[in-house]
Amino acid sequence: MASRDEGEKMIEGIYSNVKGPIDLQLASPYNLIFGRNGSGKSAVIHSIELGAFDTAYDAAGKDVKTKGALELLAPRGDGLFCHLTVDGEEISWGDRSKKFDNVVAMAMRALTGSHDGLVEFLLTNIDDDDHPIALDIPGWDARVKHHGSYRKALLEMMKSVGASIRSHQKRMRELAVIQEYIEDNGLEPYFVDNEKDSLEAQILKSKQLKAKIDKEALIFVKGSFDVVETGINRYLPEEIGRAEFVELGGKIRLSINGDVVIPSGVETVALAVALAGALLNGPRALFILPDRAYDPRTLGWLMRSLRNMLCAGVFVQTTVLPEDYDFMSLGWDLVRV
Repeated sequence: MASRDEGEKMIEGIYSNVKGPIDLQLASPYNLIFGRNGSGKSAVIHSIELGAFDTAYDAAGKDVKTKGALELLAPRGDGLFCHLTVDGEEISWGDRSKKFDNVVAMAMRALTGSHDGLVEFLLTNIDDDDHPIALDIPGWDARVKHHGSYRKALLEMMKSVGASIRSHQKRMRELAVIQEYIEDNGLEPYFVDNEKDSLEAQILKSKQLKAKIDKEALIFVKGSFDVVETGINRYLPEEIGRAEFVELGGKIRLSINGDVVIPSGVETVALAVALAGALLNGPRALFILPDRAYDPRTLGWLMRSLRNMLCAGVFVQTTVLPEDYDFMSLGWDLVRV
């Protein structure tokens, strides 16, 4: 069981008007938000998300950031507010105080997104800077020296080249609209063709560079697969299975017992929790589980794993109580709504 160091942050209270008045005091970092469907569990979770991350998440795990959309969470006619008490200090939705990391959502995006997204996630979060890389690109040695590690230099190159390609492609779409307007109005295409040719050349060059970087990035993260798998399996309940990386058509995915999990399934939640525990735990981490139809036995397995996380807090919303797990005596607080 994980012990908490003196001085670790903990959310002690929630005060908001998300979908109605909420005023809760929390006795533990590990919280089971329990109630029937429609009882207000999601309102409590959205309040934590607003105060901790300045955003809320829909049922699919996508964040909703626009102020107008978020204000719809308030009762009609009221202005939205949300305050969290963290170790005696108040943090609120919209302020600029230091926030937390929504680590399960981060891990879920890595698991259910693209191959490139998973590689970038691993490159960002693995603790490994000792794999020398010789990239045949101008200024590579200077970038490594500047960042102090091959991993960080590779990550910076991966992000910047990807951003460059997206920017050029956006401009190409803009030019297509301009060209259509010019043709429809019988105007002289005085610059469009030349700029398109230049952009196409830049996109091709950037894609060739990206292919080199992606190849090295995949080699780099593969060198850490054993360590990452060991870390994940430390937190993945054995009853659910064992995690391992698999390669399908040159693209990597995380699997359970060799099978890539269904994005909406409870197994994906368990794998995301374990991945977050392996790579993202710490004093800024909040483990907020997405709303799923957890059965009592699987819920007990997940809670046992979550109790070992080093984090600022754990929040699980459920309509059932865990089976074969005496959670109250193991430090969990039952928050009935």
